[in-house]
Amino acid sequence: MKLAPLCTRILRTALQFVLPLGVAASLFVACGGGVGSGGTGSFASGPITGFGSVIVNGVRFDDAQAQVDDDDGQGRTRADLRLGMWVDIESSFITGTTATAQRIRLGSALVGPLTAVDIGSASFHLLGQRVTVDATTVFDESLDGGLDGLQAGHLVAVYGAYDAAAARYRATRVEPAPAAALWRLRAPLAEVDTGARTLRIGGTSYSYVGASDVPADLAAGQFVRLRVALQLQPLRWVVQDFDPVVVTPPEGDGVKLKGLVSAFTSASDFSVNGFAVDAAGASYPDGSAGIALGVRVEVQGRVRGGRLQATEVSIESDDEERDRGFELTGAVLSVNPAQQVFVLRGVTISTARPDLRYEDGSAADLTVGRRVEVRGQLSVNRQRIEATRIKFE
Repeated sequence: MKLAPLCTRILRTALQFVLPLGVAASLFVACGGGVGSGGTGSFASGPITGFGSVIVNGVRFDDAQAQVDDDDGQGRTRADLRLGMWVDIESSFITGTTATAQRIRLGSALVGPLTAVDIGSASFHLLGQRVTVDATTVFDESLDGGLDGLQAGHLVAVYGAYDAAAARYRATRVEPAPAAALWRLRAPLAEVDTGARTLRIGGTSYSYVGASDVPADLAAGQFVRLRVALQLQPLRWVVQDFDPVVVTPPEGDGVKLKGLVSAFTSASDFSVNGFAVDAAGASYPDGSAGIALGVRVEVQGRVRGGRLQATEVSIESDDEERDRGFELTGAVLSVNPAQQVFVLRGVTISTARPDLRYEDGSAADLTVGRRVEVRGQLSVNRQRIEATRIKFE
């Protein structure tokens, strides 16, 4: 199904200037009806939680014919997609929980060398920022030992969301970065001093004296993508160039926005990942008392005049995110019965859990080429999936 020209332009503009933020966002916009739409397309943003189709925010996107690239505009392939990567998807209209992906763009939140690792608090630092990991953070299998294997100096790429309430990033995936990778971070600006030409993200200040592409309207609250470096004399972080992002959703109906509250005035006036929400006429299935900065919410409504007019606002817990787990569907690539593992879609699956349930088959049926559907949770080192259910097709 093809999108109407105007809708296509709206979606592409949104993907280029809004969704590449990847800051805790999970956004669905149906471009049918609404002001100036006339199309039947949608888009989504969030971490990948499964394959078979690419699964983002519970929606299965058929990626067979999708164009794949990154936030630097470099062409990529479907094989580059990994669990936990934050992606932006332009698709056909979402019907139920399925759609056809037309374009997939992947983008990390931070790229740079680690400066400290704190195993006790499940966190690490890079580019002056603190990053925390939890039960949903995927570590690339090449990072031996997961978090325990990280060391200062390692160059990594981090996918995830910025939590303005705690002034930290919440990682959804950590992987090695190429040695030649540019050091980058994306986040909302907490403070800007135009006189001293400094800005603050979390508790760290960055000098932008000499930076290129500085926005004329640079101000606190803006989401930006920065290329940074560590200056030794004097010792400080400096911004080398800006890639500003305009956080304005396209006009339309059928909006479903999921993410962290990034600005808060009241339960009826707040922002989610930089998107302004007017919830004056909304219902609150979970009550409105819990709405606050940094809280994970799901908002449904429509966009008018660059503002989301909510009809329903729900609160989602971190436990709910964890319990959703991961899902993979496809043909088994290899099997190692002695180690109780097999490989599916490039992911190592463990069959060692005592609560593993098989459907329409048994462990003996796990053979190369056999198609299976797997549900599971991350292992302790966050590098493998521990299967809780395996269904044979």
